[in-house]
Amino acid sequence: MNKTVLLVALEMPPCRSAGVQRPFRFAEYLLELGWNPIVLTAKPDIYDRLDHELLIPSELQSRIFRCKAVDSSKLFSIGGKYPNFVTTPDRYWPWYFSAVKLGNQLVKQFKPAYIWSTYPVMTAHLIARKLTKRHQLRWVADFRDPIQCHYNPNYQHFNEITCALERKIVSCADRVCTTTAEAAKLYQKIYPTEPLDKFTVIENGFVPQTLNSRMTPNNETRFVLLYSGALYGNGRDISSIFKVISELKQQGRIDHHNFVLRFRGSKKQGHYDQQLAEANVADLIEFLPAVPFEQAINEMQQSSANMLIQDEIFKYQIPGKLYDYIQTQKPLLAICPPNTATASRCESLPNCLRVWTHDEMYAALLNLIQGTASLSQLSEYELQKYSRRESTKKLAQILSSLGQ
Repeated sequence: MNKTVLLVALEMPPCRSAGVQRPFRFAEYLLELGWNPIVLTAKPDIYDRLDHELLIPSELQSRIFRCKAVDSSKLFSIGGKYPNFVTTPDRYWPWYFSAVKLGNQLVKQFKPAYIWSTYPVMTAHLIARKLTKRHQLRWVADFRDPIQCHYNPNYQHFNEITCALERKIVSCADRVCTTTAEAAKLYQKIYPTEPLDKFTVIENGFVPQTLNSRMTPNNETRFVLLYSGALYGNGRDISSIFKVISELKQQGRIDHHNFVLRFRGSKKQGHYDQQLAEANVADLIEFLPAVPFEQAINEMQQSSANMLIQDEIFKYQIPGKLYDYIQTQKPLLAICPPNTATASRCESLPNCLRVWTHDEMYAALLNLIQGTASLSQLSEYELQKYSRRESTKKLAQILSSLGQ
């Protein structure tokens, strides 16, 4: 059996982004499973942030090939402004030309039987489609989450063009992969004429770490509630947790000596200052800069509890950081509405308190602080189901099922 697969992904180390882990770990673990992954990606100068601590194994390094990518929002910018259409379907579309050229060379050299490409950079799918049609490859198009216009009614960024391109991708691909069952069902409804089994699910996962051996001394005496990652005004609104903390402070249950809510890697937007002042909780909240991946995982392990926020608009998605939280086995406060993908996953975790209303948040946070929450941990067997090694095994099974 030909086990060579070409992976097309714009984000790979040394890029510092939450999106790096999925393609990087698929490549790494496919190699461990006896496959021959060949990675087509971009040169590092396209990345806004770099993580030089995320090291690529030497055996995989020789299988990564890079070509020039350009950010169209910068290329066509005049005085810092550019017309929106130049970033359709994404701002990296100029990468298509150099990547297709390099991809043709890689296919001729390594003769892969399969190609895998990944969103949220749609250009990666367009590159894969071109190579698939030219070289008759079997193709898995990994959408991760639905494209934005499928779930955000306020998103009107050339939707007709984006959806037309998506239809071509779905039609050509042998499998369309999402990270949640809810997203897969959505795509089955959007494309009712496609076979149901074309749409499959591979969840995100955590990267297995020997956490305890890497722990640095923790001299923190306060209860540390940690939120690690990005915040969005529309989708990850933190005003509700501010109100809960304000109430607990007014009641004398917490103060700056025994409690802190720490935001790691979330830019402190100016309007938060006013909200913090109005709630009188500025002394209980910290906004700290982003750190490399392994440091972020280490901090999750050292926190008293971790926090997740996922609003209704993201009902088809599960934040990738949830799986990193899962690995730590620390208590988790998940703020998300019921009947969503995130709620479904969180409700299956014995160490998680899923909440949505103010009263639910208040009770859960108070129980966490007081140590009265009724929580347990996953068994080692159950825990490993959420690892990226396990999700890579599923990808290998999908590829194998396609034949050659």
